[in-house]
Amino acid sequence: MRTSQRAFIFSAFAFFALSSIWLIVAIRFSETGWDFTQFYIAAHLPVSSLYNRSEFVAIGSKLLAPIGINYYPPFVRPALFALALKPLALFSYWGAYWLWGAVGFAAYLAALLILFRWLALPKNLLPAFALFTPSLFGIVTGQDANVYLLVLVGALLLILSEREVAGGLLLALCAYKFNLLLFLPFVLIFKARWKSFFAFVIGTAAAALLSALLAPPSQYLALLRSIPQLTIGFIPGALRGVCIRTGHELLYFPFAAVAAAFCLYLIWKLPLVEAFCVAVTAALLLGYHVTWYDCALLVLPICVAWHSAGPKTRASLLALLVLPFLWILGKEIFQVIAETIILFPFARMAFVAPTTPRGPGVRFPCRLSDGGFKVLGRHAFSKLPQVRLIHRELETLTCNST
Repeated sequence: MRTSQRAFIFSAFAFFALSSIWLIVAIRFSETGWDFTQFYIAAHLPVSSLYNRSEFVAIGSKLLAPIGINYYPPFVRPALFALALKPLALFSYWGAYWLWGAVGFAAYLAALLILFRWLALPKNLLPAFALFTPSLFGIVTGQDANVYLLVLVGALLLILSEREVAGGLLLALCAYKFNLLLFLPFVLIFKARWKSFFAFVIGTAAAALLSALLAPPSQYLALLRSIPQLTIGFIPGALRGVCIRTGHELLYFPFAAVAAAFCLYLIWKLPLVEAFCVAVTAALLLGYHVTWYDCALLVLPICVAWHSAGPKTRASLLALLVLPFLWILGKEIFQVIAETIILFPFARMAFVAPTTPRGPGVRFPCRLSDGGFKVLGRHAFSKLPQVRLIHRELETLTCNST
């Protein structure tokens, strides 16, 4: 057995061993599945009644009160996406929850394996992701951010591989949580990915139209406005959450406006991949309605930043991954700190690094043949001769500089 294979087997074993900690948490935690009830109830309700609060609570009481579950957070996704939840109605509540958790964990692992292969990340880094609180504790509470992460990674790789229409349509699926899409259209515009942009716009518009036909938009908008009253202890995360907790909620708007302008500049200045990562991080930092489990999407910018970061930045990124208590105790303040740390290497690249065109944007390893920049088995820009020339020149420069 080759050394690389042994390293992968050891890293995979360590990943699953550390992940089992969260399984123990799920078994013993009194609030396991806290957020899953919304999806389970939505699976049983007619789509037209999703946003009727009285019917939603009535179904929840009928299905879940007998097993001691009395909290029914509202389903706030567009109605079209509730159709994908219907198979959950075939299972008991706890059977559906464990199936849901297994799908979330599989999506997380798939996203990691794709990112590790694409970016040629060191195999011994994989176990650290088994401790990343937003991704793993999000599964415990019944959230779905890991599936969103996988879709986001897939969309980016399709766009890079010149399958722009497919990438744009896949990105449109992210309208499932449209509050996290705030900056991504600017990436497609600034990088002139017009096929992806129009596919995204058409796909998102179709999802919105079909959702409006399935359930009354007025009820949906009213439900969104009532989220703070319908969810126990709800405070949004990141910048807005910090402003609320400090008693200065109105400061959120000027702070967010300035930070958004800065992030848009980074998106305009940086190559596609890095701009995409800035867009994801900025939405989590500045969004009006984001939560701690949405930070599972930070896996993508962490992986990209790690690929070309120095030792100090990597140490900071590693701390974000392996120290769960920082996320649990730090709450909104730590979210802001974490997202600022992640944005730092991209900002440094924009202001310090040379602006030489670099294909997908991230720094190339010395041997492209090792698979570091294969996207789902194919070189992302293999169809473009001029980009292959840039690849060879950058490969030479990078190897000569090390």
